[in-house]
Amino acid sequence: MIKRHITTLVKQSLKDFPAILLNGARQTGKSTLAKQLVQDGILDTYVTLDDLATLEAAREDPDGFLLQFQGSTAIDEVQRVPDLLRALKKQIDAKREPGRFLLTGSANVLSYPGIRESLAGRMDIFPLEGLSLGELFQQKSHSSFIDDIFSDKSKSIPLLADHFRKKCQKHPLLNREILKDFVFYGGFPEVVLKQQSAFRSRWFAAYQTAYIERDIRDLSRVMDVALFAKLFRLAGLRTGNLLNIKNLAMDAGIDQRTASRYLEMLSLTFQMHELMPWHANSSKRLVKTPKIYLNDSGFASFLAGIDSPAHLTGHTMLGAIAETWVWAELRKLLIYTPNIQTGFYRSHLGKEVDFVLCKGQQCRGIEFKRAESVTTKDLAGLLDLQEALGKNTQGILLYTGDQVVVFPHNIIALPLKCLL
Repeated sequence: MIKRHITTLVKQSLKDFPAILLNGARQTGKSTLAKQLVQDGILDTYVTLDDLATLEAAREDPDGFLLQFQGSTAIDEVQRVPDLLRALKKQIDAKREPGRFLLTGSANVLSYPGIRESLAGRMDIFPLEGLSLGELFQQKSHSSFIDDIFSDKSKSIPLLADHFRKKCQKHPLLNREILKDFVFYGGFPEVVLKQQSAFRSRWFAAYQTAYIERDIRDLSRVMDVALFAKLFRLAGLRTGNLLNIKNLAMDAGIDQRTASRYLEMLSLTFQMHELMPWHANSSKRLVKTPKIYLNDSGFASFLAGIDSPAHLTGHTMLGAIAETWVWAELRKLLIYTPNIQTGFYRSHLGKEVDFVLCKGQQCRGIEFKRAESVTTKDLAGLLDLQEALGKNTQGILLYTGDQVVVFPHNIIALPLKCLL
């Protein structure tokens, strides 16, 4: 079994908080993790609201449902009974002890209309995404990439370069050909561990059908699921691009208000992420439209009709889908470094940086290139970002080569393998 790095965080949090909420798309491994914690003796009981009898009992009497559990309990798919949050608050306030409940959700129950109980101060919250690069390579712990680029070493680009040269020396090369496999299969455990193209296609087709027919119908009984499915595919084909809600709605044959509601559903169920533009205090005119990313690059390539890693070569969406994969990897690492603000940078003159991460006054622009070599021509966006954000900004260029390269103006090029 692949070790999930987030398990260490969850175990620690169970010692500090009465409740933990583990959020993420279906099939990312939430249930597996919860069951493993029971097997390891960290939790006493596992129940799932996917079981119809259990679901009915929880809906009929949330308070009575919780009273039957005397020890620590994992409750899977809590979004199916939102009223459990009120009952959980009552239980926790009556007996405030750490580690009483682990909740999992395939939709963000805290964003449901009418939900008044957030369990603030009583519950810690973690997102669980698909398998990370480090987990696939079975590293013992999560990558320190985010911590490294904000560490004291980062105050000097030459020091940071030396650190990454030593750290990444033994890591396997992630060149353009190897990258295509990771991009094609994505991070859903069943898909990426199987590594079979035909199985992947069948799995994503079944996943999409089950997601729409089950999760979306649970959220909105009056939604036109056929139109939702159409918008889902069209939005997936726009992954890594600026969101143009007017054009998206027109292509889907729906009004903009409905398109916005459907996109909100995709976000609520962790199928899609919006990355907001970075607004700098400068004279530059910056784009204010968000970018959208599908949750998983494998799913994005499936929606694009790509049926093998080889078919990614020369495909018009290769750059956007590869960027989708990089953003997913960064999100998986951001879990371990709190208080990082995220965004992207794009000026009206077309200068752009894929990702901007800021911690306090320190900002890092991260640009991704699929090329196996980089030149000063690749630095235009990072230089523009530095001019806009000021002296506390460093530029990081991730690429598929094998050398750490220091450029002038506080910019460093790092092999993609440094994400390990």
